[in-house]
Formats: sequence, C-alpha cells, structure tokens
Amino acid sequence: MIVLLSLIALAMSAVLITGCGSGDGGTKEPIKIGVVLSESGSNQPLGAPEKKAIELFEERINESGGIGGHDVEVIIKDDASDASKAQQAAVELIEQEDVVALIGSSGTGPTISMKQEATKNEIPQVCMAAGANIMDGDFTWIFRTPPTATEAGRKVLAYIEKVLNLKRIALLYDTNPFGTDGKAVIEGNAGEYGLQVVASEGYKTDESESGMDTHLTNVQTSNPDLVLVWGTNPGPAIIAKRMKDKGMSQPYIGSHGIANQSFIKLAGDAANGVVFPGGKLLIYKEVLDPSSAEYKAIDEFATAYMDRYGEKVDTFAGHGWDAMLIITEALKRAGADATRSELRDAIEETQGVVGSAGIFNYTASDHNGLTPDDLVMVDIANGQWEPGQQP
Repeated sequence: MIVLLSLIALAMSAVLITGCGSGDGGTKEPIKIGVVLSESGSNQPLGAPEKKAIELFEERINESGGIGGHDVEVIIKDDASDASKAQQAAVELIEQEDVVALIGSSGTGPTISMKQEATKNEIPQVCMAAGANIMDGDFTWIFRTPPTATEAGRKVLAYIEKVLNLKRIALLYDTNPFGTDGKAVIEGNAGEYGLQVVASEGYKTDESESGMDTHLTNVQTSNPDLVLVWGTNPGPAIIAKRMKDKGMSQPYIGSHGIANQSFIKLAGDAANGVVFPGGKLLIYKEVLDPSSAEYKAIDEFATAYMDRYGEKVDTFAGHGWDAMLIITEALKRAGADATRSELRDAIEETQGVVGSAGIFNYTASDHNGLTPDDLVMVDIANGQWEPGQQP
C-alpha cells in the first residue's frame, strides 16, 4: 500500500496518537536524529540543498505535532567533504548526543566511513550518497535514498544504445569514490549494450581547467561518438565549458551527480544540450499524473521548498528530505520510544513510502529501495530541465 505523507496526514496521526492538537509537540523529550553532511569542501553543492531540505522537514513535522508528542530534533555536523571528519562526527553524534539514527553523508567516501561507526554501534544510518560500493560487505545498519550508480549507469547505457544509436564512449570520471564507482559500472556493462569505451580518463575533484584540457585532448584522439562524464560539481561543469570552448561537437552525457542547479549555474550556456539520468522530481509536472501519489508528494515538497527558500528543489535536496521521511515514517510505526534496533527493523520493513526519488521498498536483502524505473533521462534546454527521450 502506498504511503503518502502529507501535512494533513501528519497532523491527523499526531492527533490520534496524542489525543491533542499540534501544539502538544515538544511536551516530551525530543527524538534526536544525527546528520552528517558536507556544508563545505568539494561536496558542498550536494550538502547545501540536503541541509535545507532536512531543516525544512524538521520544521514541518514539528509544526504538525511531531511524533507521539515528541518533537524531532536534528543535530547537523559538517564533514567538510572529508571521510575522517565524517567518521568523527558520527562518533560524536552517537556517543555525546545519543541520537536514535544517523543521516549521511553527502559523498560516498564519507558515507562509507560513517557506515563503520553505524555498524559497530548498531545504529541505523540512512545515507544520501549513491555509490553502489556503500553496500559492499555488511549492510545491516545502512539504508539508501538515492538511486545507485548501477541503476543510473544502466539507464545511461540504454539511452546511448536505443536513443542515440551511438557506439564509442569516451568516459571522463572523478577519481573520488563516486566517480570510480560509476567507471566500474560503465566499463563493466557497456558490452552488454553493444557499446565500447574507447577512452577512460580520471580527473581530480579539484582539477584545473588546464588539467581538464589535457584530458579532453586525450579523449579527442580516441575518436569517440560521445563524452560521458561521471562526477559531481564542479568538475562536470568545467568539462562542459571547456568542450564548448574547444568546439567539441560530441553529445555530452552526464551522471545523476549533476542533477542540481549548481551544474547549470557553473556551466552557464554550456549546460544546454547536456542529458543525464535523474529522478522524476526535476520534471514531475511533465512526466507524472497529477492525481498520482508520487505527483502529490513531490508537489508538496517542491512547493514548500520554494516557499521557504525561494529556489527550485533539486535532486540532492530530495535525498535529504527522503532520509527524514524514511526515518520518521519508521518511527511512527515502531513508536517514538523505539530503540535503535527496533527502528532499524522498522526501516527495513518500509514498503510503498512515496518520496521525492520514487517509491521506497526495502527488504532484508535490498537496502537501496529504488529501481531503474524511478529514473528518467533529463535534458537541459535554455537553462531549464526538460524531459528527455526515454530508452
């Protein structure tokens, strides 16, 4: 059964549980949720909208009565896009703040370091990073809100094969965990789609324009049909600008790592014509039925975000919103006084919860929750997101 968490539903549940109105939120001890994200460093373009969405969700659920008369208190720490700082922040939240759950982080590397602490301390963690390798090994205590590199990569490969009808891929990837994860997916699956990776160039997260020029020169010598860029900003935006300046005419295909306004702002006119896989959130009015649960859930979030911050919601804001949604919905089922273990079990039992990224269904063997059907191909035209051709 699909679960749609609207403000009305939240308010009604608060009344049923407490027997009082929304003014009773906060009369009991707050439920603490610890958040680690990247307010600074290379992942700041991801962390900034995530933080806004998480704080917005916190405000709205508390205005609606909290959970069983308990306010939800979010404690946020900046990991500066650094794995060791993310791990230390997780330790502080667990040991000093006694949080019931963790959210984080923005990047794959910091998320994996947090996972070590979540597993050791047996506390549920809902991550906002997409690296498929996050789930390597024991994933008992970690859950995910974004689609993985596997889902996004296969969507891209199908698009290249069926829509573009091209063969020769030049791959440019960030050498951080997000980029190398995407590299593995593309190189490992291209042959299945009848495609060939003719060049594979890794760039540093903070690569200079001159450094990118060197990579693009190497790419051009391989005579590719298209350029596929796997990374998060600013690298992909620099590549788009340099390709335009150099007069490169090959199609530019991005990853789901550029599904935010930051890419459009940084790349400027060079963003136009770029195609990437993203959640329906970006173009929901064009691709979803207004009467559907997905449309209503996304529209409520997008409207609230615009009202609060005066800007369009993006994919990364959605990851933060969905993380809060998953945890609070599980708390409503398990009870406000649920232990960490009980909360973990309730999260794993999540079925049909409608978030910004899609409809979440977790099981004991699948803590990703989404499918490739939750992704669509998105075009950038005149600085705006538009529906792309679907494979």
